[in-house]
Amino acid sequence: MKKYFFDVIIHKYADFSGRASRTEFWLFNLFYFLIMLVLSMVFFFLMFAVPSDNTVVGLFLAFLGLVIGLLYLAMLVPCIALSVRRLHDAGLSGWLILVALIFSPILIIFGLLPPTEGPNQYDAQ
Repeated sequence: MKKYFFDVIIHKYADFSGRASRTEFWLFNLFYFLIMLVLSMVFFFLMFAVPSDNTVVGLFLAFLGLVIGLLYLAMLVPCIALSVRRLHDAGLSGWLILVALIFSPILIIFGLLPPTEGPNQYDAQ
């Protein structure tokens, strides 16, 4: 799972060409979801469980909130690039990702589409 996540981050950060398998797409998204879930749980636990008059915890919360926000922004490009490559693998145009901006659950359907057999117009995988 980590292999797919770091491969997308390091080698395919803004690569919108080519194809991405269903395995790569789902394991990347699962690992990213788990990272964000753990960070958010720590953030909300500290926010609600620790007294608000503690300055150190307040500074840590501000820092953790900043880290979560920056991580979200940094992951925006590789998430979109991976989704475009997944659409390419299914034989669809990457521009269909714009539909997901309006109706985001369709991204799940795009992720479940079977790949085209053999080479297609996007890559000869």
